[in-house]
Amino acid sequence: VPDLTALEADFAVYGFPFDAAVGYRPGQRLAPRAIREMSTRFGMDWGPQNPGYWDVETGRWYLRGARLADVGDVDPLYFDLEHLDRSAQALVGGILRAGAIPVGLGGDHSVTFPILKAFAGHGEIDIVQIDAHLDFTDAICGFTRSNSSPIRRAAELPHVREVTVLGIRGLRTNPEAYEAARARGHRIVLQSEIRQKGIGAALDALPSGRRVYVTIDIDALDPSVAPGTSSPEFEGMSVTEVRAILREVARRNEIVGVDLVEVNPYLDVAGMTSLLAARLLVEFMGYIHGSRQG
Repeated sequence: VPDLTALEADFAVYGFPFDAAVGYRPGQRLAPRAIREMSTRFGMDWGPQNPGYWDVETGRWYLRGARLADVGDVDPLYFDLEHLDRSAQALVGGILRAGAIPVGLGGDHSVTFPILKAFAGHGEIDIVQIDAHLDFTDAICGFTRSNSSPIRRAAELPHVREVTVLGIRGLRTNPEAYEAARARGHRIVLQSEIRQKGIGAALDALPSGRRVYVTIDIDALDPSVAPGTSSPEFEGMSVTEVRAILREVARRNEIVGVDLVEVNPYLDVAGMTSLLAARLLVEFMGYIHGSRQG
C-alpha cells in the first residue's frame, strides 16, 4: 500500500484487479490496466493549471483545476479474503483520510464490498447501484462473497443506509434476493420502467442531500455499446441514460466514492468497453467537481 499521508488530490484512482469471485467467464482482473490505457485518450496536464474539458453539448468546462492522482492497485492475494479486505481497507481508507474521493477500477463486482467496508468510521452512506443485476444473492453453493452478493454483504454494514438500484432486467433474477432487497427498503427501478416512462423513472428514484457511494456495473449498459462483460443482458441502458443518472446523482448529493466493475477485456471489441468505462468515470468526476464548484 502506498504512503498516502502526503496525497493532495481531489480524486484518487486505484485498481482492484480481482476476478476470483466470478462463476462465469473471468477476465475482470485485467480491466484496471485496460481502462487506464484507454484513459490516455483523455490525457492532459493534471497539475494546478489543468485546463479541464470543454463539453460542446453543454457549453461547460469539466474538471478545470481538479487534481487527479493514480495511487496504484489493491493487492488482491487470491483466495485469502482477510488479506483482500485488509488491503482494500488500507488503500481506500488512506484515500479517505487524505480527503480525496476514491475512484475504483474493478475487478468483478465482489470488490465493492471490501471497498465499502473501508468507509466505516467516515459517516453513513447511501448506495446508488447502476446494474443489470441485483447482486443481492445471499450465497451460491455456500459462498457468500461471489460477485452475485456484494450488495447483500454491504447492506449488512452499519454505516450503509439506503440502496437505490437502477436498470434491473433479465431472466436470472433470484426471487429470494429480490424479495429480501424489497424487504430492506431498496428502491428498485427496472429497466422496463425506464423504457416505458423515460429516464425520469430513474432520476425520480435517486436520493437527495445524502452522502452517496455509486457503483457502476458495466453490464447495466446494453451489450451493443458495452460488449466486454461476462454477464451481458440485452435491452440495457444507453450511454445517454447512464450519463443522465450520473449527472443528476452528483448534482443532488455529496458523492463520497465510485467504482466501475465487470469490464472483461477478454470479451471486448476493439477496446470499446474499456474506453466507455474510462469516459464515464472522467465525466462523472467532472460532474462531481462541477457540483462542488457550484
